[in-house]
Amino acid sequence: MSNRDKYIDKLTEKLKEWDAELDKLEAKADQSKGEVEDDIKKQINELKKKRKEVSKQLDSVKDASDDAWEDLKDGLDESWDALSSAFEKAKSRFN
Repeated sequence: MSNRDKYIDKLTEKLKEWDAELDKLEAKADQSKGEVEDDIKKQINELKKKRKEVSKQLDSVKDASDDAWEDLKDGLDESWDALSSAFEKAKSRFN
């Protein structure tokens, strides 16, 4: 398995974990009321937007040539770090 394949598999698995976390946050929002519910839903929407961007970048890495994927990886890593940080912040805030 190539480095690119390992990288893609690792990120794909983590996206699945984050999808499960989003489901948990959505369930929590459904059980909350008022300002807390609005706050959680706002955070969920932001996470979904960032997750969608990362997913698109991951698709670009999957489709890239062997030479080009390394260049795309740098941008994906930056987006990944931002998404990871946002997830950690949301988990600590609402759990």
